[in-house]
Amino acid sequence: MAKSSTSYQKLADELREIDSLQGISSILSWDELVVMKPKSAESRAAQKSALASVLHQRMTSKALGDLIASAEREVDALDAFEKASVRDARRQYDRKIKLPAELAKTEARLGSEGYQAWAKAKESGDYAVFKPFLESIVRLRQEEAAAVAPDMSKYDFQIDKFERGMTAPRLKEIFDELKPGLVDLIKEVSTATPLEIHHNLRGAEGGATFDPEVQASLCEDVMRKLGFDGILSRSLHPFTGGTAQDVRITTRYDPSDFISGVAGLVHETGHALYEENRPCGPQLGLPVSSALSMGIHESMSLLFERMVGQSEEFWEYFQPLVEEKFEHMKGVPASAYYDAINQVKSSNLIRVDADELTYPLHIVIRFELEQGLFDGTITCDDLPERWNQLYEKYLGLKVPNDKEGVLQDVHWGSLAFGYFPSYSLGAMYACQFFAEAERANPGLRGQIREGNFEPLRAWLTENIHSKGSLYPSADELCEAVTGKKLDPKIYLEFLRKKYRKLYKIQ
Repeated sequence: MAKSSTSYQKLADELREIDSLQGISSILSWDELVVMKPKSAESRAAQKSALASVLHQRMTSKALGDLIASAEREVDALDAFEKASVRDARRQYDRKIKLPAELAKTEARLGSEGYQAWAKAKESGDYAVFKPFLESIVRLRQEEAAAVAPDMSKYDFQIDKFERGMTAPRLKEIFDELKPGLVDLIKEVSTATPLEIHHNLRGAEGGATFDPEVQASLCEDVMRKLGFDGILSRSLHPFTGGTAQDVRITTRYDPSDFISGVAGLVHETGHALYEENRPCGPQLGLPVSSALSMGIHESMSLLFERMVGQSEEFWEYFQPLVEEKFEHMKGVPASAYYDAINQVKSSNLIRVDADELTYPLHIVIRFELEQGLFDGTITCDDLPERWNQLYEKYLGLKVPNDKEGVLQDVHWGSLAFGYFPSYSLGAMYACQFFAEAERANPGLRGQIREGNFEPLRAWLTENIHSKGSLYPSADELCEAVTGKKLDPKIYLEFLRKKYRKLYKIQ
């Protein structure tokens, strides 16, 4: 093993301090969303602003740049994980210092104004309220790309923020292979006999109620069984926060639908296990211990949510636990839960409410629209019309208004372009990783049926969690783990097999 250089150790010390400051910011944000009273909002904003200013100074200082340069001169003396930290420190530093101050000010202003305009437009259903701000946001992101990464296409730069090494042409290749198969499979399911969902599992329509306090107890049990021993709280939307050694998750409880709370819990547990099992020891707090990409982070949550939590084996194990907690669920078979959590709702227009089968097409639509906005083939003027056309083309749905159409997501108002693909990339990576885990351990599904999740956790930690950001891209991690880059055919075949069997399609 190579011996770390003195220059690298000095850089590592500085990076760890920066990471600790970022950890403070993360804990403050978690507290704000989970615990803090509204009356404290002003003081919390001041605290976060002061901390952000300190972080910006540390992350763009000449001293940090000099430390990176010194470590680069001695990089041959470093091991693979240390080299990766130097590589990523350079990437992060250059992107911050290359952003002109004027653009940074515009970004801060539009981050607030854009969100407020989107929220107002969504409430009223009036796209015209949001359109001038969206035009400014697109222009900002194009100018940012030209200034920071002139050698990249403007949209590739946006994608690369969330999926390092990913490009629009590679995404197009993936989605073009996925689209036709998904469209055909959704048509098959839409014309099949609908699933008969047990009346206690029909949400508000069914009339059954589930005490949120009992749901919380149930979710605590599930979380511990899955292998996470951190903090579980409640919030308006489930999320994972905290730091690598203090991971915290939340879910929410619907009195008419306990399955949604369990699904949120299982999803966030996947995120949490990735957070606390990435490179530690001498790598803790360094860039290599960060998540490789949003898609890989999402793959770890979706592997637990979809491949585990939506499996027949999971509900065969979990069904007796539900009966113990809810008297009125006695006698409901495991197959009823499996049907309920996997039913396809092909008439749904809203991305966040979409099922596993139709969800990827919601993402494809947004990818194609973003690509058009950045290459000039789509303008903000015709964005609503193009949105509606793609929904009818791919999902066969007519969009009745902009509130349920182009205004439904917060991302663009929050300046986030290139983020959407990570959701479906995560689902595809999850499927490919799980297939490899099952190949390595043919008894995996039987272990899940018995409530034994340790072998799966161990495999994930060894092959994915512990690698952090060692590899330069998610495709390279995927190839190292499974022997090939992300292959959408694996995901498509999984969906075909699962949903044709579920809907009894010959």
